[in-house]
Amino acid sequence: MWSLCFQFFVGEQIARLGWPGPYSMTRDYISDLGAARSPLHWVMNGSFQLQGLLIFFGTVLVRRFYPAKPIYWIALGLLAVAGVGVLLVGLAPEDENIRLHLMGAAANFLGGNLGMILLGLTSSKQGYGRMTLVLGSVGLLATLALMFRGGLGSEVGMVERLAAYPLPLWLTWTGLRRNAAPASYDPIRRG
Repeated sequence: MWSLCFQFFVGEQIARLGWPGPYSMTRDYISDLGAARSPLHWVMNGSFQLQGLLIFFGTVLVRRFYPAKPIYWIALGLLAVAGVGVLLVGLAPEDENIRLHLMGAAANFLGGNLGMILLGLTSSKQGYGRMTLVLGSVGLLATLALMFRGGLGSEVGMVERLAAYPLPLWLTWTGLRRNAAPASYDPIRRG
């Protein structure tokens, strides 16, 4: 399921095609594409909802590949929270219920990036662990910048993408690694 998380990027670009007038990836929020003023808002909101389900149920399915230790349960719990968050973003577009929308976005950004950081810190695979840690750290720093918005200026869309993109990229990468591995090999835990 995680390997299908790349659909988020496809959905975003399709929704962008219907945007009335110029849409800036550096200035405009991703969620603007899910607002009613966007002709293809249903594509973006459907992509958010599908993403939430893929993340949540993918997390449930991969937990057997991780050791039964509290740190892994916490990290996977945070990823599940991220899935519920992005599902909420799609169910509550910014122009219908901004409070629920922002709660969902915060759960997605914080849960996903903190979950990646924990998994990166605990990974026995050095290259995989480092990349996981870097992606989660970039996402978390961008999330904090969004939360405190000072000095972001007109580049808020770019900062939001730095907060949002690491998780679906990592999930896709991790899912593809797992799918490509022989049944006896576990690319998540063993080198």
